[in-house]
Amino acid sequence: MSYEHILVAVDLSQSSQIVIDKAVSLAKGASCKLSFVYVGVDKVVLEQKEKRTLQEKLQTLADQCDYPVTDTLVVVGDLHIKLSGIVKEMDIDLVVCGHHHKFFSRLFSSVPKLANAVEADLLVVYLDH
Repeated sequence: MSYEHILVAVDLSQSSQIVIDKAVSLAKGASCKLSFVYVGVDKVVLEQKEKRTLQEKLQTLADQCDYPVTDTLVVVGDLHIKLSGIVKEMDIDLVVCGHHHKFFSRLFSSVPKLANAVEADLLVVYLDH
């Protein structure tokens, strides 16, 4: 299947690069648009300074990427709800995100919610650290 627009959901940790690298390899193969998003799930509202700092970090990841990035978005809220809206609004056909296999991740994983909410293909990249 060939994709037209891939959305990469990152948490801005070092593991984000693994997720980005996977998405870039898929985007290159399909010559499609690539966008990045950071969803602040622990906040209700971001202060302007905090949002600017997060946007700069996200843009740095985009600038270091070996592929043109169409959009970088910083939003707050429930991950599955925010990604679902972005997928519809931006006509995304693949969402790439990472998942840590740790005890609390197994208990509170957002992957099932994402799979049920996002109307696009979902690639979950295993992160071992």
